[in-house]
Amino acid sequence: MALFDKIFGKSRPLAAAKAAELRGDLVRAAELFGEAGQPEQAARIMLLRGDSERDPRLRLQFYVQASELTPRTAEAHKEARRKHAELLLALTGDAAVSAIARHEIIEAARELEDAGELAKAAEAYARAGDKVGEARALEAAGDVDRLEFLLTTEQHNERLSRLRDDRTNEVAFLMSCGRRREALAALDELLARADRTEEASLRERANALRARRVMAPVVVVETGSERWKIVLGDEVVIGRSEGSIKIMSNAVSRRHLRIAREGPDVVVRDLDTRNGTQLRGINVKGTLPIKDGLELKLGREVSLRLGPSRALADAVDIEIGGERYVACLGRTCLIDGRFALTAGADGWIELVSTHAQAFMNDVQLAANATLLTGDAIAVERGAPPVLRIL
Repeated sequence: MALFDKIFGKSRPLAAAKAAELRGDLVRAAELFGEAGQPEQAARIMLLRGDSERDPRLRLQFYVQASELTPRTAEAHKEARRKHAELLLALTGDAAVSAIARHEIIEAARELEDAGELAKAAEAYARAGDKVGEARALEAAGDVDRLEFLLTTEQHNERLSRLRDDRTNEVAFLMSCGRRREALAALDELLARADRTEEASLRERANALRARRVMAPVVVVETGSERWKIVLGDEVVIGRSEGSIKIMSNAVSRRHLRIAREGPDVVVRDLDTRNGTQLRGINVKGTLPIKDGLELKLGREVSLRLGPSRALADAVDIEIGGERYVACLGRTCLIDGRFALTAGADGWIELVSTHAQAFMNDVQLAANATLLTGDAIAVERGAPPVLRIL
C-alpha cells in the first residue's frame, strides 16, 4: 500500500493541478503543483500570474515567489529573476536615482548578470552609476568597444573631477584670504562646466557670495564703539531717487545737491532743483564752500549739516534724515590709521592695509581684500577684530 501511495499518491494533485490550470485557476494550480512535488511547474504558474497581473508591485512579488520555488540552476529560477530585474528597471524610469532606487537597480543588475543577460546588466549598472559593475558585465559580454569607451570616459571624468576638486579648494583659499573677486570668477567657471548634479549647489554658492558683496558707494563699518556710514567716490549726490544718499521726501528733487572738492575746498552745489537749497532761508546759487560747517535746507524742509569729519581725517561729515555719513570725496578713507577703503573698477569695496597687516579667522588677508558683509578684521593672528563690516 505504501508503495502504491509512493507511485500513485502524487498523481492525483498533479492531475488536479493541470485541470486547474486549464480552467484558468492559477492560484489553485500553483498550490497543487507544489503538493505534487513539481516546484518548477509551480514556478511556471507564478510566472504566468506575474505576466497577467496589471499591478507592477504584485507582478514583482509573483516573480520573487517564482524564483524562491526553484533552485538557482533551474531555468524557471533564471527566468523569474530576469523578469523581476527588467520590471524593476522599467519602474525606476528616467527619473533621478535616489539612494533606495540605486540599491534596487544594482540588485536588478546582479540578477540580470546571474541570468546571463550581460548587456542588460551593463545598462542597469550604468543606470545606478556602478562603473565597476558595468565594466565587469561588458567584459563578460565581450563588448570590447563599449568597455573601451567606458574606461576612456571614466578616465576623462576622473581628470575632470580632480580639476573640479582643485578648483573648489582654490575657491576656499581665495575666500579665506580676501580674494573674493577671484573666488566668484572661479565659481562662475565651475558653474559653466558643471553637470546637473552640481549645478544647483554651485549656483547657490555663487549667488550667496554675490549677495554678501560690499558695493560702493556706501559701506557701514564698526570700530570699537563707533559705527560709521562711509561714502566712497569723488563726489556725493543727495537726491530722492538717485545719488549716493537717497532721501524719501517730495521736497527733494530726483538729484538735488552735489558735494565735491574744487581745488582746496569742499563745496556744495544745488543741481538746479525746483524747490532749491536754502542757507538761512535764502536759495543757494552756484557753489558754496563748506569751510568749518554749513547748515542747509533742501526744498525748505529737509535739514542738512555739513562740516569737517570728526571720525576720519580730511573727510566731511554729512548729517541728513537722522543719519550721519562720512564722505572721503576722492581721498583715501583711513580707518583707525591702519586700513583704507577704496572701490574697485567693478564697485566692489576693497580693504587696503596701510600701516598694519590684516587678518581674518587666523588667515592673513591679501593686500587689496574685497569685502563681504560680516567680515571681522584683526591686526594680529588670533586677536579680537578691530574692524567689522556691517
